[in-house]
Amino acid sequence: MDSSIKLSAVFIMILFFPQASFGDLRTEVQIVNNLPGGPLLTVHCKSKDDDLGIHGISSGNQWGFSFKPNIWGTTLFFCSFQWPGSFYHFDIYDDKRDGSQCSTCVWNIKPTGPCLGDKLCDIWNP
Repeated sequence: MDSSIKLSAVFIMILFFPQASFGDLRTEVQIVNNLPGGPLLTVHCKSKDDDLGIHGISSGNQWGFSFKPNIWGTTLFFCSFQWPGSFYHFDIYDDKRDGSQCSTCVWNIKPTGPCLGDKLCDIWNP
């Protein structure tokens, strides 16, 4: 194969598949139960293609998952959060919001809403 054809093939791969040139870039989401009073937090997370199942997180503990965001920047994971007397939904990973913000996104779950780390707090989805 001619060297100019090889160079063109590499350029096309980098242009159309940029993540391929950087290996397996995975994103991790951690969900931490920071509810006062110690109730069990029940979490059910999904994407359009994947159902991650139902998980119980005891007070002060965490559960998480990892994935490789798609090349179009449209990866979205949404979760339901339930504890006695409460039921909420939240987009736990939205590539448009989180893609440039964190490769390990740690969400602290509080009654008022989830907080990315300890500073950036959000509200529950309507």
